Amino acid sequence: MDDVAAQLNRASSGSFASEIGLVLVSATRDRVIGTVDIEARHLQAAGIVHGGVYCTIVESLASMGAFINIVDQGLMCAGIENHTSFLRSVSSGRVTGVAEAVNLGRTTHLWDVEVRDDRQRLLAKGSVRMAVLEARPAS
Repeated sequence: MDDVAAQLNRASSGSFASEIGLVLVSATRDRVIGTVDIEARHLQAAGIVHGGVYCTIVESLASMGAFINIVDQGLMCAGIENHTSFLRSVSSGRVTGVAEAVNLGRTTHLWDVEVRDDRQRLLAKGSVRMAVLEARPAS
């Protein structure tokens, strides 16, 4: 499958991930890359990026990667585990998340995600396990 980042950016307009400013740079079956430009709305009281921003980047990139792999089969996916470690704090700049497929099984997918700053310092590292599910009929 070709890079579908532009399609996913359009499709996710108004989503939680887009509300924090996550923009996909590249999205293929085995790797998804996205960026967030850090603003005041991303900061916690101590003036550093809130951990929820990193968790959102990690979960969103992994979910989009899983989706790319199953959408043509008429399936859906849902996160069932997100373990994100916060390693370094920042208060400004652009952060980039890179999600890579570890295992694309029939019923679950595992993705590893790293979030880095403009100087390539590792800020957060996460692992997301996705359940692959039958699509539910529209209600």
